[in-house]
Amino acid sequence: MSSTLLLVEDDATLRMLIADALSMIPVKVVECDCADDALIVLEGTSLINLVLTDIRMPGHLDGLELANLIWARWPDLPVILTSGHCVLKSEQLPSCSTFIAKPWSLDILFETVTKRLP
Repeated sequence: MSSTLLLVEDDATLRMLIADALSMIPVKVVECDCADDALIVLEGTSLINLVLTDIRMPGHLDGLELANLIWARWPDLPVILTSGHCVLKSEQLPSCSTFIAKPWSLDILFETVTKRLP
């Protein structure tokens, strides 16, 4: 297991289910419940290979704002954005990033994550 994914999801149950599902890939999952904590993790390590973040989250930053900060600081770090409330088109995102609309199947999640891992 050489890849590490940063999972940013405010819903604790969903975060746990996603982390458990991703263990089948396998990938190491670091979990955060908000964008502010995700930035702290990213600042503290260079071991994150991929970020999977919900767009709508409470707090100071939402997932899209987090992604924009990531792209400004770490332009080659891929980000998968997900939401059940909005849709982003591929031309709205950097080439290293992807959007998947909720609800998604585990097959879609695995395929998207696997394509973005090094």
